[in-house]
Amino acid sequence: MEPADSRVILFIAIAFALFIAGRAFQRMVDRWRNWRNTVASIPGLRQTAFGGVRVMFKVGAIAAIVLFLVVQLGRYM
Repeated sequence: MEPADSRVILFIAIAFALFIAGRAFQRMVDRWRNWRNTVASIPGLRQTAFGGVRVMFKVGAIAAIVLFLVVQLGRYM
């Protein structure tokens, strides 16, 4: 094997290593951006969830009142 051949193999190995490192860096940057966007959206998601809980309590209260009225109406009939 001549020295030129070993230099070509070394160049290919370095290029392959840099390609893998670049892909790992790009994946890390994408994950960091997704994490940042997710953290930024948490207050909105929390507000939406608490809004849903409030609506469930209102519907439950209305159902309890209607049930109470039906039971009272049935008692007097």
